[in-house]
Amino acid sequence: VYNGIDLSKFKSFKTAKKNDEIMVLSVGRFNEQKDYPNLFRAIKILKDNSLIEKIKFYIAGDGELRSELEQLIKILNISDNVTLLGIRSDIPELMNQAHFFILPSAYEGFGLVVAEAMACGAFVIATNSGGVAEVMGDTGILVPPQDSKALAEAIKQAVSKTPLEIQENNLKARQRVEELFSLEKSVQNWLKLYEQN
Repeated sequence: VYNGIDLSKFKSFKTAKKNDEIMVLSVGRFNEQKDYPNLFRAIKILKDNSLIEKIKFYIAGDGELRSELEQLIKILNISDNVTLLGIRSDIPELMNQAHFFILPSAYEGFGLVVAEAMACGAFVIATNSGGVAEVMGDTGILVPPQDSKALAEAIKQAVSKTPLEIQENNLKARQRVEELFSLEKSVQNWLKLYEQN
């Protein structure tokens, strides 16, 4: 039985987009597990190929590796492309503003944050770590962990999709979350188990 998501909190609603920038969001602690260096190297690959002029990457979170990550952003010369947002209390709002959500993790447990992003209507690009593939099903784009070239290629592929392709994917992703990962569904499953024993 999955941990359920409160879909009244994580739902899709229209928010004003900043000019014509493409907003990409990541959420998670600044630790080894989340593997932000993997994302930063992917951004560097895209920058070297002039593919990210309008793409801005926002990362919500904090943690023990913050100073190292800030240093890496400078070394890779991607300061114009990456904004560290710190700890935020408005994650559903950020997920709704974002066009894309990226999980660059080296390893994961279930990947609940991916289901939350799907519920908010963000197109998900994630590494195939832990239970993430199970969460995403056949939506979004899944890449191998710790493969910055594959992650860069996935970002390029995602931003090249038509608005209709994005919309169809995001509707399918939302339906998947409603059917499998909602709080109501989890409660039903727990009750079934309880009644059987």
